[in-house]
Parts: sequence; C-alpha cells; structure tokens
Amino acid sequence: MVLSLSVSERAFVRDGIEQSVRVDGRAREDYRSMVLELGVVPQASGSARLRLGGGCTDVMVAVKADIGAPSKENPGHGRLQCSVELSASADPMYEGRGGDGLGVELGKALERSLLGASAGGMASLSVAASGERGSTAHAAHHGAGAALDMSLLGIQRGKTCWVLQVDALVLNAEGSLLDALSIAVKAALADTKIPKVTSVAGPNADDPAELELDDDPEECSRLDVAGVPLIVTLTRVGSHAVVDATHEEEAHMTAALSVAVDAKGLVRSVGKRGGGGVDLGVMRAMMKNARDIGGDLIKAVDGFLLTAASRAGDGDDDEDDDDEGGADLLDA
Repeated sequence: MVLSLSVSERAFVRDGIEQSVRVDGRAREDYRSMVLELGVVPQASGSARLRLGGGCTDVMVAVKADIGAPSKENPGHGRLQCSVELSASADPMYEGRGGDGLGVELGKALERSLLGASAGGMASLSVAASGERGSTAHAAHHGAGAALDMSLLGIQRGKTCWVLQVDALVLNAEGSLLDALSIAVKAALADTKIPKVTSVAGPNADDPAELELDDDPEECSRLDVAGVPLIVTLTRVGSHAVVDATHEEEAHMTAALSVAVDAKGLVRSVGKRGGGGVDLGVMRAMMKNARDIGGDLIKAVDGFLLTAASRAGDGDDDEDDDDEGGADLLDA
C-alpha cells in the first residue's frame, strides 16, 4: 500500500518519532497490542493466528506435515518450505498476482531465519554487522544451521522424510508484516503434531517396507521450537529507529533492518530493505537493539506457548482467552 501524506502529516510523524511519542502513543521500542491464537485451522497439522494492533496487521499460518523425499545434501533429514499469500482483503493491489512478488520475498526471509542463510549472502551481513571475525556462514541446505533439529524429521535415510509445508495467509497488512509472520510461524510449529510412523516389512523379503501412520494425538510427537527465532524489524526514520512500524511510519523510512534472533541472543539472519544506506556502526547498534528487544519478545511468546501446552496436557478446553479481542500477549 502506498500512502500519500501531506507535508504537515509527515512532519507530525517524524517529530513524534524524534521525541519517542509516536502517533498512536507508543514509544520507539513499543509493540502494538498482540493477540495470538493456536489451532485455528483444524485440518492442518498445526496452525496459529496473530493480530497486531487489534487486527491492523492480521496473519494466519498453517503447517502441513507430509511424507516426501529428503534432499541429496541431507539424506537423513526432513525438509521445510515456506510460502506466503497476501489476500486482496489486505490491499486491493494484491488482487490476482499482485502480491506474488512480496509473498516470495517474505517466504524466503522466513526460510532464511529457520534454515540458515547461504554463504556470502545474508549470513555474511549478519556476521559483519555483529562485528564477528572468522565466522562461517550457515549452509543453505536443509538441516545445516537450522533452528529446528531436521534430523528428527527423517524417516528412512535417503528415501523418505517429513516435509513441513508452512503456508501463511496475510489477512490485513498495516505494518510490521514480517515480524508478525515470524511469531505466527513459531506458534504454528509449536502447535504441529507429527504422526507416529512405523516401517512394516512386506510379505516377501524383496518387497520394500511400507509405512504405517498413527495419527492418534497421544502417539504424535511435537517439534522442539526452543531454537526457532523471531524476527525484529527496526525501521529507521530520521536519526532514530522504531520497532513494529505502522504503514505511516514505513512511508518515512530510509531503511529497515530485519534481524532474526533466537532465545540465546544469536542472530540467525539479517535482511535489509529500503533505498537508504546504513552505516556499519549504526547497523551494529541496531543489531544490539534488536537482540535486546527480541529477547523480551521471545520470553513473552515462549511463555504463552508453554502455558498453552500445559493446558492441552491437562485437557483444559477453556478458550476464554481466545475470544474476539483476546488478551494482549505482551501483558502476560
């Protein structure tokens, strides 16, 4: 969405950021209200929905676990791939194939954060920005440098594995889209149930083994998402950067830095957008800020997921927190 703001409106937005009193009353490092729900797509292996600012930004993620073939580079590992679709309800410009380009860009950014960036690519930027020396970049192959233990998704080495298809749908997009998607993806992966697989030999010795699936919830396994990062985007407007930028603020940006941070404070990937350059010293400061902000965000999200898992284990079906309006995740 392209916004057309008057000179006075632009000045108002910039002055508010300068004084750390944004148009909606937030300080520069504050998020909007955040409501997270799990299990919103019953047909999926796992799913989640995140609404920022009462639905100003609204995304839904579904994970489908299917059996497929492993990659040649990691024959004993599973695979994961992300796709993002932008609904025309989010913006008329996304009608038809209008959102395809942005969807591909967002999907690749999510995959980089989950699976590691390629050598000489975004991982190199991450190393340079953090000031590290002599570090090796993550390999782009599934399983190497991944936030999930992809070896646990292997079934028959070189033959079969679990393939996690992460499909995201953007229902409304009013800023901070990539950050919202990363939270919903982590929650959907935490909600994912992997059926138990048993290899059964055929009646003859030469027959290939057959796979039997048991999708009994009691027999399903869960993914360990402790290492899954969240993406924090710092949007630079003038001499300051803000987190969870609105559309109005994004319209003023010189550059935006998206940093995927895990629970250990490690940077998984870095992406930049916007035509303005960012000084290396400024970039390092933004990276440190992103790690600090990301640490607090991860604690809030992980706390929510831990509580949800505990309730599920106790058989608590109370969904009072999941009604329309919900509870602010950051107030938990």
